Amino acid sequence: MNDEFVTEAIANDRCLKAKRLLDRFESELHAELSRVGTEMQAAQPELFESDAPANIKYHWDSGTILANVRDNLPMTRINPETGNQLKLNISVRWVDPTDWGENTDVGALCAACYKINHDHADDFEVVKEKTLAGDWEVNFGTDQFNNAAGIIYIPVTDGTELRAATDNLIDHFEQFGTYWGVEPDTDD
Repeated sequence: MNDEFVTEAIANDRCLKAKRLLDRFESELHAELSRVGTEMQAAQPELFESDAPANIKYHWDSGTILANVRDNLPMTRINPETGNQLKLNISVRWVDPTDWGENTDVGALCAACYKINHDHADDFEVVKEKTLAGDWEVNFGTDQFNNAAGIIYIPVTDGTELRAATDNLIDHFEQFGTYWGVEPDTDD
């Protein structure tokens, strides 16, 4: 045991305050991701079987990326090549900025993101091409988990930017959500 470290953690309730800060931060992110999921489903209701309840997960040491808070919402669409059901993944994640070609000297890059798990690479490329041809302030990166052809993200540094970024991602999904996948064959 490191006596000095333990003493500092106990002094002035530092450890307790840190835990309460993290709990409140998780609650705030949970509420924001729940809102984003609800609004994305409302923007494209035909892409979802019904309002899927939030199933938000927190990973503060994921190994693949630095950390993330995310939700996966099952969609009615499938990948036409594999037959896999698509899932809308929404997240706030922290990554090494070099993973996405970002230049930053402040440490980890925090970003609001969405991706379509099990998507077809061609669908992602069409969305990327049409987005870049428009007036969207979003970035495209590699999905470090290899569950999607890519990820759409907006770097954030504070709560105001996070809200603006998630609103922008909701609008983007409303515009491009139908570009991913196809309806499953119901003639079985």
